[in-house]
Amino acid sequence: MTRLPSSLRRFLRDEGGSPTIEFVLTFPFVISVFCLGVESSFYMIKSVSLERSLDLVIRDLRLGNLGSISHSQLKHEICSRAAVLGSTAACELGMKIELQPINTASFAMPTTPTTCVDRTQPIDPAIQPSPSEYALGEGNQIMLMRVCLQADPMFKTTVFGARMNRTGPDGGYSLIATSTFVNEPRS
Repeated sequence: MTRLPSSLRRFLRDEGGSPTIEFVLTFPFVISVFCLGVESSFYMIKSVSLERSLDLVIRDLRLGNLGSISHSQLKHEICSRAAVLGSTAACELGMKIELQPINTASFAMPTTPTTCVDRTQPIDPAIQPSPSEYALGEGNQIMLMRVCLQADPMFKTTVFGARMNRTGPDGGYSLIATSTFVNEPRS
């Protein structure tokens, strides 16, 4: 059996670097938990902000305060009332709105799934949705409004950011808000 040189024996006995090893082993886990908390918090804040702005706009729409509003104007109203959804222009480009009456004879809800914007495709704001996707309805009609907003995760490489419900090829996740309301009678 060969003897180790004294300098190598001293190096192997030295315990001065042991806190560094603990730090290196625990730091990735701790920072991942931190990023998960921040990411999920911002996801919830954005979701609540979208729901609240939708409720405010629906109140004005239901009461007739917005008049005969176009699809792009409705997007602008929702985005301008949302607190943390980013710039109004970016919010409008990533949002799709479906507004349609519900048949009161059968109360059948639309069976089509909520669709979202594909932000990788060029968006032409002059193109308006079809009447089956966007109709203001008449007085006393029950209306269904579905809004889908594509948003980006803050930390795309973390476990939570990488596994979020991604619907678009650009890596965004979908925030979906749905609401029903009855149009007030118009005189």
